[in-house]
Amino acid sequence: MSAIRVLDQELVNQIAAGEVIERPASVVKELLENAIDAGATNIDVEVGGSGLDLIRMADNGSGMTEVELELAILRHATSKIGRPEDLFSIRTLGFRGEALPSIMSVSRSTIASRKHGSSTGWSLTLEAGEVREKSMKGMTQGTMVEIRDLFFNTPARRKFLKSAATEQRHIIDIISRYALAYPLKRFSLSINGRTVLNLREGSTLEERVEAIWGKEAGKRLYPVSEERPELSIHGILASPEVSRPGRSGIYTYVNKRSVMDHTLRAAVLDGYRGMLMKQRFPMAVLFLDMDPAEVDVNVHPAKAEVRFKNSSAIFGMVVNTVRRTLTAQPVFQASATFGPSPAHRVEEAAMPYRTRQPRSGQGHLAAPAMSDAIRGGKAQGNLFEARSPGFAYADKAFVGVSHATYIILEDETSLYILDQHAAHERVTFERLMNARDAGREPTQTLLTPLVIELSPAEFKAFEEVAGDILQAGIEAEPFGEAAIAVRAYPGLLDGADIRGIMLDLLGAVMEGDLNRKEYRHDVIARIACHRSVRAGVRLGRDEVLGLLKDLDEVGSPMTCPHGRPLFKRIEKDEIERWIGRRP
Repeated sequence: MSAIRVLDQELVNQIAAGEVIERPASVVKELLENAIDAGATNIDVEVGGSGLDLIRMADNGSGMTEVELELAILRHATSKIGRPEDLFSIRTLGFRGEALPSIMSVSRSTIASRKHGSSTGWSLTLEAGEVREKSMKGMTQGTMVEIRDLFFNTPARRKFLKSAATEQRHIIDIISRYALAYPLKRFSLSINGRTVLNLREGSTLEERVEAIWGKEAGKRLYPVSEERPELSIHGILASPEVSRPGRSGIYTYVNKRSVMDHTLRAAVLDGYRGMLMKQRFPMAVLFLDMDPAEVDVNVHPAKAEVRFKNSSAIFGMVVNTVRRTLTAQPVFQASATFGPSPAHRVEEAAMPYRTRQPRSGQGHLAAPAMSDAIRGGKAQGNLFEARSPGFAYADKAFVGVSHATYIILEDETSLYILDQHAAHERVTFERLMNARDAGREPTQTLLTPLVIELSPAEFKAFEEVAGDILQAGIEAEPFGEAAIAVRAYPGLLDGADIRGIMLDLLGAVMEGDLNRKEYRHDVIARIACHRSVRAGVRLGRDEVLGLLKDLDEVGSPMTCPHGRPLFKRIEKDEIERWIGRRP
């Protein structure tokens, strides 16, 4: 083992930067917090590429003198704490004095500032944290920070970054979070010269939420207000009808600090319990104001997490506040099932076959004829290896359906338990894939385009996968700066909830649930999931037989598009051992 030695300052700075500056969005977060702490009411952000090329932020805050500017780039130089006990009364967003030196140690940067009341400003140019030039600068009051070539001297850090579109979405999310916390301030963001956010000064919280979430969500918002001696809770809750497929729509704050706190997120979800469909998540903006001594904000390098002294009490108060707010609304009192509106629902019962009423004296049956949109002719080619030569589903005898979910089959040697949703999902997936590859898929063209309003982050997600969505057969294009227009979709999706499908796809992109190398596969798999019969929908005998025939037509697959097995096989010998008929 090498001898112990003290690391040089450059390496120390790079290690510290690795803890605080994870990606370009981390730079934006730290600079935003500094601007807000400086009392800025106008904050402009400009991004080039993924943020590695350029991040420029200008604010009209209090600014710094020449001496303060030189101190600001030194590690642990801060105006916000001075004594150990100050750590337990923090009301500012920043306090450690690590942000600027950490950022500048891994970039080529310029910082310029003019103090209120000063006639001129001062500018420093740095490379890897070392000052290369200092000069006077004519400028308006406030501070401008320009970061170029981020991580130029730590190339390993660049390897862990995602695509430019993904990094841009993280930047949009950070600015959106602080814009929600400070609606009285003006925020603007441009990426590669295009305005992405332009949020006016002096907004109400409701106006700011609508500007970021869109007008459609803005029509279904409920204010939260709960005052306790030890805690104040306020904010905005969206109706359960306005749900998303991921947690990205849950914004939580402690003393106006945006935090990704597990306790608070879990409390919001528990408050919505019973009002959302499975795998759907609420949209909420929730602020907790409390004595700083009751929460530790110094437990995470990037200040992204906090620790409450009494987390169980906080959890309970948030759950009760959320639930009381939601159940007090007339729309919920009138509906015991809390069903989502068609605009945002995930389709639950897309039946694969047309059904007919049972004849007199007969039980429920379904006509064997299938809709043209589902059958669409014999599939061309097999796209997966998940096949079994000589295996056929239609050769198995149909025994029954268990729990309106599992189809029970048998042959001479085994019993088979088939998942009806996974099976139909695979059939739909194969037909969509094969039809697109063959270029012969019927298309449903809309006379009036379906316009879907998106948040800025969702719009950026759409730009990331627009080509793959088109390959899946959905023709959609930007419609203004924060909406898309769907003009056509595959005939197989006729009657489907297209808006819900699109929001689900974009939510999956934002949550990182799609494989970047196989976007087209994953996009079509999620579409197929929407159009497949769900668990809990009871199928008749003829519907089951039609589904088995379809499975064989697409190659007798053994797994669903997501890789789950379609069935469980239990051999007769194993069953006989269970009940003691053989040793």
